[in-house]
Amino acid sequence: MGDGIFGGLPDSAEGELNAVLRDFVESKTLPLYEMMSYQLGWGREEGEAKSLGPPPRLHGGLTLATACASSGDYGPAISHAVSVEMMNSFWLIHNDIEDGNTERAGRPSVWWNWGPAQAINAGDGMHAMARLALFGLSEQDVEPKRVAMAIRALDEAAVKICEGEYADIANQERMSMTVASYLEMVDDRVGVLFGCAARLGALAVSEDADLADGLDQFGAKIGSARQLAEDYLTLWPTGERDTSQQGRMITKKKNLPVINVFATAEPKTKRLLGEMYMQRVLEPSVLDDVAQLCESAGGREVTRSEIDRLLHESDGGLERSGLDPQACDLLREAGRALVPPCS
Repeated sequence: MGDGIFGGLPDSAEGELNAVLRDFVESKTLPLYEMMSYQLGWGREEGEAKSLGPPPRLHGGLTLATACASSGDYGPAISHAVSVEMMNSFWLIHNDIEDGNTERAGRPSVWWNWGPAQAINAGDGMHAMARLALFGLSEQDVEPKRVAMAIRALDEAAVKICEGEYADIANQERMSMTVASYLEMVDDRVGVLFGCAARLGALAVSEDADLADGLDQFGAKIGSARQLAEDYLTLWPTGERDTSQQGRMITKKKNLPVINVFATAEPKTKRLLGEMYMQRVLEPSVLDDVAQLCESAGGREVTRSEIDRLLHESDGGLERSGLDPQACDLLREAGRALVPPCS
């Protein structure tokens, strides 16, 4: 992490987080935990050991980064970082099932390897273990009040994620979602867990409510901006399309440029896109046609404008936190690095 996205962290932070996270899961021997380990980037695929390294720990890294920026020490936030990474994996497993994604991080998704029923079981187990990681703080002499605050932040984020997923699925077959309602759904479905990650870093080292609230705003807006950038790059990629984001579109989940067409475009453009979305699934070959229609309705500009707005609001969260300018600059740089550029 010292040389990566979270440049304000020591080089030892990523290795320590991964070591604790792996031990937390692999200390148990049931095959259920092999599935969890696999989701986290280790484990086995079809009975054969894989040498792939774990993916970047964006949520856990953000937790460690905000703790370090707030106090100079990321150590007290290790359990918080493990918790938010487990919660993120719970969400990803369920999301892959809902979207029909057969691949995650360059290899088969958990449900594709073990079936939907066992994948749901593994995801639910990771949700429970996310909470247990925070309950374990009581064994580290953390005050019960601060343990409760951390668990509440995690649980509130989980509820919001479920609300966002409900809205995402409910609008899968509808053509009438507004831009405002889509942006609210993104805040719930994606932004909230990044906000929780940043909040947990603050709670690990301080009881300052302004610090926690400001960093929560910072993280949440960065997370939402990251999703809008992924929306953009799914239609106008700089290389190959991300498989999970492409999977969302194939199952007719809508992103911001698509919503913008249905909300603002001229009738002819709406009709052409609507005819595509009347199909049972969208074929990957159709995505270029979708991109062309979205571009004609100003989708590129709308998406970039919303990303800029969210980045500005993330800066407002840093100002609200009361951190010193140097700490704010480090977090601002880290936050910008989490949002892929959209040319």
